[in-house]
Amino acid sequence: MKLPQVAIQILLITLAFVSSLLVGVIAGVLSHASGTDLPGAVLYGGGAFILWMTLSVTVLTALDLLGGTVAGGR
Repeated sequence: MKLPQVAIQILLITLAFVSSLLVGVIAGVLSHASGTDLPGAVLYGGGAFILWMTLSVTVLTALDLLGGTVAGGR
C-alpha cells in the first residue's frame, strides 16, 4: 500500500513539529537550570522552537519533499 503524497507531507511536517517541540523544551529547561528566570527560559525555548522549525521546513523544502518549487523552476 502506497501512501498518497499529501499524507507523506503531513507526516513530515508533524515530525518537524514534534522535533521542534522537543528542542524547545530541552532548551528552555537547560536555560532555566542555568539560572534564567522562568519567563526568560520560556522565551529562550520559544526561540529555539522557531529556529528548529524554520530549519526543518527549509531543509524539507530544499529536498523537494514538501512539494515546493525550486527557485530556478522546472
